[in-house]
Amino acid sequence: MAIDSIIGQYYHQESLIHQLDPRVKLTLLLVFIVLAFLANSLLALALLLALLVSVALVSRIPAAAIFKALLPLAVLLIFPLLFNLFFIHSGNVLLQLGVIEITSDGVYRAIYMTLRLLFLFASATMLTLTTSTIAISDACAAMLRPLQRFGLPAFEVSMMLSIALRFIPILTDTYTDIRKAQQARGAVFSQGSPLARLRSLVPLLVPLFAQAFRHGEELATAMESRCYHGGQRTHYRLLKMRRADFIAMSIVGALTVALIVLRFF
Repeated sequence: MAIDSIIGQYYHQESLIHQLDPRVKLTLLLVFIVLAFLANSLLALALLLALLVSVALVSRIPAAAIFKALLPLAVLLIFPLLFNLFFIHSGNVLLQLGVIEITSDGVYRAIYMTLRLLFLFASATMLTLTTSTIAISDACAAMLRPLQRFGLPAFEVSMMLSIALRFIPILTDTYTDIRKAQQARGAVFSQGSPLARLRSLVPLLVPLFAQAFRHGEELATAMESRCYHGGQRTHYRLLKMRRADFIAMSIVGALTVALIVLRFF
């Protein structure tokens, strides 16, 4: 199946989530990731899920676009699910099939770890869908600026992040074009043993890496021809917090207090 997703792309929409300060969204994303691994009960996970669903509804992004962006990442959830399900042997035995043993602790760990990673992927996806790469770059530069006195190149770091986010959809489209070209030449990628399928990816990965290096060289040449150099620069749009930003921080702050109470008390 060809990669056909909008992961890493910005979905323009007029909503309160899109209008939030990107610095606030980045900060709340980091807080949400910490809360996802702090949650240790079904009620805590339900609260996090409710927050994610609320953000998706307020953002007014179609559910199909969100699922389309999450689909490639969902494949990564299979590995922690199977690992915890088949390699955790503590607790009560629920199923015994020869050397395969599924226990209650294994099921518990598999569900919790999978949900936590899903929340992590979903929150990061909502950030990229509701925030342009330029806004993310500006927010990173603003948040890292105090560390410049310690020698951290804040502007260069934000620029690298912006370029990486821009390259995700470019490489996705490149992969799709290469796959279609190979299939037109008679290549088959969905038949044979797992080892044969892995070998069939070589005609895809080699030109994909070649195209990635070519895009990088072209970008470097374009930046040099325009006399680009690192350092501070002025911004057309100045970042300024509004009342909606404080409301969003208050909601996440209340959720943080609730999860801490659920975990420790």
